[in-house]
Amino acid sequence: MVRLFSVALLALTGLVAAAPIRHSRRAFKLLDYADFQISDGVAGNAQAEAAAVFLTPFQGVDLATVDDDTLDAVKTMREAAEDAETDQFNPAIEAADGAAADALQVGKIKNKVLKLTGEIQAIQIQIAKSKAAGDDTSDDEASLAEEQTKLNTNIATDKASAGKPSQGVTGGAASTGSNAAAAAGSDDAAASASSNSTAASTGSDNAASSASAASGSSSAASFDFPVQDYADFQISDGVAGNAQAEANAVFVDPLAGLDLASLPDSVAANMETMREAAEDAETDQFNPAIDAASGADADALQVGKIKNKVLKLTGEVQVLQIKLAKAKAAGDDTSDMESKISEEQTKLTTNIATDKKSAGQASKSVA
Repeated sequence: MVRLFSVALLALTGLVAAAPIRHSRRAFKLLDYADFQISDGVAGNAQAEAAAVFLTPFQGVDLATVDDDTLDAVKTMREAAEDAETDQFNPAIEAADGAAADALQVGKIKNKVLKLTGEIQAIQIQIAKSKAAGDDTSDDEASLAEEQTKLNTNIATDKASAGKPSQGVTGGAASTGSNAAAAAGSDDAAASASSNSTAASTGSDNAASSASAASGSSSAASFDFPVQDYADFQISDGVAGNAQAEANAVFVDPLAGLDLASLPDSVAANMETMREAAEDAETDQFNPAIDAASGADADALQVGKIKNKVLKLTGEVQVLQIKLAKAKAAGDDTSDMESKISEEQTKLTTNIATDKKSAGQASKSVA
């Protein structure tokens, strides 16, 4: 029903111009750490959960127009996550042992993903504002690359622990507050943004509801991921800079908090169908369209192609993550699969970086 509602909204939002919109101060709200932390629950989906906090609320927003108060709010929340790590997680882990210590360590890694996602978003906003002002961004871009490397490492650690219990340091039982708050914030931006913003808020709503289960296995067994036409899930219209969050809203956020090993086989199969549609769009539509275009039109199509690559590769990595979780649950050897995930993740990281370097530039789709 949620997806049908989203499709209906797509028809309406398609009438809205794809130009960058100004940031609504309601789209990102300063929250206490306990209200946006993601460490309670299970490991494996920290990337999507952190994106729901720091990225989804900015869907479709020209980051250069984000006001200083909002940027300060992002930085304050990132600092709160860092303080939780040093002042709470570290002493709690030292004082615990056995399963309790293990769960806290898993929670600490999820918190690192949260902290670093906030750090990268703050830097990305600063870069966009500096570029708009004509200022040099080389130092910020170097810092961005450094933090992205740290983030990728911790995302990989979280995914390697998929399904393991995760414990936060705020006394909560599930990480619903952060995703729900982020989804609520993104609704305001989505009202004025492109169809991608609507899909993002829908994805974070799904993430919030699914994350409320401690193990996620029972809800995962009955989870449905219906196939969508490419035109209904493509992310290339609009502007560059947020392809990672937009692609996550399609393939990652809907599974946040779910035990990937317990998902029906149809989920991976349907995701693969949509991934193939994105790949077909690249080879059969983007490439010839770019060859036939020139000037600003060709540039916008090239930007759109990169966003589509992020979409395609996000789907590829997610399908592989599902297969990996199922293989581990069955006790099968996963070395080849893990090697493949690493290979595809490297490609994805490269294209995400390319998209972020083009932040604010016009992007055009072929759908």
